[in-house]
Amino acid sequence: MKRKKCVFGPLQSRRLGLSLGVDLLPFKTCSMDCVYCECGATTDLTMRREEFVPTSQVIEELDAALAAGAKPDYVTFSGAGEPTLHSGIGRIIEHIKAAHPGQKLCLLTNSTTLPDPEVIREVAPVDLIVPSLDGSNQEELEKITRLAPGLTLEAIVEGIAAFRKASKAALWLEIFIVPGINSSRESALRFRELVRRIAPDKVQLNTLDRPGTEKWVAVPSREELDCLASIIGEAAPVECIGRNLPPEKTASNTAQRTVEEFSEAILDLLLRRPSTAKDVSIALAVSETVASNHLIRLERNGAVQAERGERGVFYKAVK
Repeated sequence: MKRKKCVFGPLQSRRLGLSLGVDLLPFKTCSMDCVYCECGATTDLTMRREEFVPTSQVIEELDAALAAGAKPDYVTFSGAGEPTLHSGIGRIIEHIKAAHPGQKLCLLTNSTTLPDPEVIREVAPVDLIVPSLDGSNQEELEKITRLAPGLTLEAIVEGIAAFRKASKAALWLEIFIVPGINSSRESALRFRELVRRIAPDKVQLNTLDRPGTEKWVAVPSREELDCLASIIGEAAPVECIGRNLPPEKTASNTAQRTVEEFSEAILDLLLRRPSTAKDVSIALAVSETVASNHLIRLERNGAVQAERGERGVFYKAVK
């Protein structure tokens, strides 16, 4: 059996610039089953921390990617599940900081493990953390994230706040807005108080950009976002990120790919996030025409499937 490849990219990220991704978990292992998740439903809902893939393998892949000339703005712990469920994440962070000084690290997290002081200790050295907080109360959080049993909003907020005090990392708090659940003025007022407790550098309001797990998840109106931003903005700077596209930037390792290498890069991307031809063109630093031609070929071969979304045709890898 071919072993899981953990390091992917570097890819263009709308928030992080050129990002070398690290995916530490089997598909689809997570502590939440979010209604908006672009990767689909969680099949292993767990709070169990373990070494899902060998830590030594992850370090070997990272060393190889960085030695090959990849110069990402960030090495980013992300993927289809919650990265901090991997018990070796602390050792991986420690290795990168020692072996690749100056390389910035980012952690995208759903915040569920931050109530654990050991997890905070392990991930405190990162340069940027983007924790999510999708409910202004327990009811909203459960409806949107369908979190693992025993998790509470209060514990998660306390965990994020504890990380804030323990680490020098920049903290961007992400709130995914689902109309009809956490988009009201009342929700905004509650979020404002939670943001005051956490004291992030900024708040990012995220919205649906790719097809989510549940078809009923919609994009909030401009009026809803403006109201949320205005009220939450009394506690911290707020920006809306859901529909922005990143500027063009050329990845240093995208030149001179063979057809097979380009196909592998596309499938590697689509396994982690459904994308349009334009998304692929930006992520892999090629023209939209080139990306579209490869996607059409892969669809004909049965390697990807297309699904029309609000922003265009999205392609998913056939697992």
